[in-house]
Amino acid sequence: MPNFQPASSDSTRASIPAGTYTVDTVQSDVAFRAKAFGLMWVRGHIPVSAGTIDVADGRLTGHGSLAADQIATGVGPRDWHLRSSHYLHTAKHPTITVAINSADSASERAACEVVVRDTTAPVQLDLQSVEVVDGGLRITAATTIDRTVYPMLPPIAGVSRRVHLVVTVVAHRTDAN
Repeated sequence: MPNFQPASSDSTRASIPAGTYTVDTVQSDVAFRAKAFGLMWVRGHIPVSAGTIDVADGRLTGHGSLAADQIATGVGPRDWHLRSSHYLHTAKHPTITVAINSADSASERAACEVVVRDTTAPVQLDLQSVEVVDGGLRITAATTIDRTVYPMLPPIAGVSRRVHLVVTVVAHRTDAN
């Protein structure tokens, strides 16, 4: 079960205030790591560029986007290659989109759909924590995706087929419910 820390001492999912939340793009992040040539870990970040979360009856529904054209590993030539048509093809597809439909906030998993290069694939997020902090939300999740479902160079080209992600979403209440 995820580490659920409500604003009050009541630990029921009803403690998550219903309403609409806007994702804080400065505090939210997607970190990744993948093996390169089977030898070393390549680590990096993809900035969160937008998103909203709706909470009703302890269920989360939301959508967001990642700035694929700003992927960063700390190595300029590698970043360029990940943005190229070999991988993310950010000249034509500058964003990655994510949608979650009615996930139980007290559950250990959340089903979502991730769109990369106009290709949609299901992804299961492992919810590590759902916290209510100062009236906002902080959600941490992890997953491993198989990138071969997306149209890019196959794993034999150097980057492993599995990419490990840690997602941190901070969102602030935007409605008056």
